[in-house]
Amino acid sequence: MERGNYAMWQGRWADAALDYGKAVEQHPGDWEAQFKLGKCYLEMGDPLMASHSLAIAESIQPSNTEVADLLAVSLLECGDSNRLYSFLLSRAKKNQTVRAWIKLAEYSMALDDPDSATVAINTAIALSDGQNAEPYIVAATFAERLGDNEAATIRWKEAWYINPQDQRVAEALRSHGIVPGPTMTGITEDWNKSTR
Repeated sequence: MERGNYAMWQGRWADAALDYGKAVEQHPGDWEAQFKLGKCYLEMGDPLMASHSLAIAESIQPSNTEVADLLAVSLLECGDSNRLYSFLLSRAKKNQTVRAWIKLAEYSMALDDPDSATVAINTAIALSDGQNAEPYIVAATFAERLGDNEAATIRWKEAWYINPQDQRVAEALRSHGIVPGPTMTGITEDWNKSTR
């Protein structure tokens, strides 16, 4: 593992993969070795081999989002869209977190599945309960991609109300010809009272 870590740090992916491969042979249940081996395979352009190691790591450490994220990348890169969708959907249903549903939405968009993306985005928004701007940002981006500027503008505004400090949101609103601020609603007096 130490040799593998050093090789990885130097960017010698093939050497690192050899060392992590030896570690995995001796200890197949070592999730970290499986994870790092998968990472090496991805860097070496072998997403199929990466997905095997990462699936093992994820089964041992199902709550580790870094492992799950890399497994999703490997499945996308090797074109296994059915397995990718099933993995992300079951993860979202099991965890019921905003992050898990956003991941499902993002990958559904990448897989050109607008219906699944919409359901996932709406679920993430419902779970966020108006406390997290991220699902609104994803929804706005998705609406823009579909050419629905009206829906995108609404979602960007909602994101701004939750987090007016987010520069991505402010820039997106400006790109739609809207100046971010209380004047977006036309109800400046009520907004000023609520921020006191």
